Amino acid sequence: MIVIVMSRFIRPFTCCENRFSNSVTVGGLVFGFLCSNYIMKKLFMAAVVVIFTISAVNAQDRFFARTYTTNILPKNAIDLEFWHTSRFGHLDQYYNAQDQRMEIEVGLGKNWQTAFYFNRYQTRFSETDQGTTTSNEIGFSNEWKWKASGPSRKLGVALYGEWGIKGGDEVEFETKLILDRNFGKNLLAFNGVFEYEREFEWDHGKVESEEWKSPIELDLGYMYNINTSFGVGFELRNHNDITSDGWEHSVLFGGPTINYRGNNWFVIANYLPQWVNLHKTAVAPGNKVLDEHERTEVRILVGISLK
Repeated sequence: MIVIVMSRFIRPFTCCENRFSNSVTVGGLVFGFLCSNYIMKKLFMAAVVVIFTISAVNAQDRFFARTYTTNILPKNAIDLEFWHTSRFGHLDQYYNAQDQRMEIEVGLGKNWQTAFYFNRYQTRFSETDQGTTTSNEIGFSNEWKWKASGPSRKLGVALYGEWGIKGGDEVEFETKLILDRNFGKNLLAFNGVFEYEREFEWDHGKVESEEWKSPIELDLGYMYNINTSFGVGFELRNHNDITSDGWEHSVLFGGPTINYRGNNWFVIANYLPQWVNLHKTAVAPGNKVLDEHERTEVRILVGISLK
């Protein structure tokens, strides 16, 4: 049944290469990154058919689209996840970004897990009133996660670290403090996130890097699990851009999240509009920040247990 639904999502995108609009469809969110390559779509469908005919252990119980929990895969367990994020809506500009990640998670035992991400970023934007420009980048990331305690106790605690490269000229480092708590059918999770980003350029015959960013982000997620297969909740995201020029703004996002899962797979959808700029400066004096950030973000994740 799931395979049939996926095939219906994919068919409409056979000839949609490089076509974007501000109206977002569910199929486009999940599988938009497959549109540019017909062979890749066929390989993906074949993989889905094989995976769903395999008897597998339970997939990692991931509940949120953005907020991490302290859950860790068992030793030697492997999960495969597909992410798609659409970001759209800039002030006085056409802007539509599509971010895709394919993640392979591996349980290492002793409360450790690691993951490898293969990333693709495509952006279409207008610079004048005539036409749009498209940019494409690829990247790679590697995460490490250690659980100190689980949410079934008074408080779940985990530490997270990730490094990555983007487009060949940018390096990123990210750390997270993860806290969560289960009470009945309710799950509450908090992430404190610190990032360091630096871009490099070739100037006057040598590599230069003068600008950096150190965003600080606070994420809060709540999920009510109606039953073992279905949960509804919301997520809040407070993103603070701190650069070499100082604290530029503090943007608050928030929206609903839905989680649907089976024994060895899950699907998560999240709608996240921008609410308000909490820290107005000369760089970002408005109630919203619609140049560095978007009016709306939508994310869908599909996860499958391989082992």
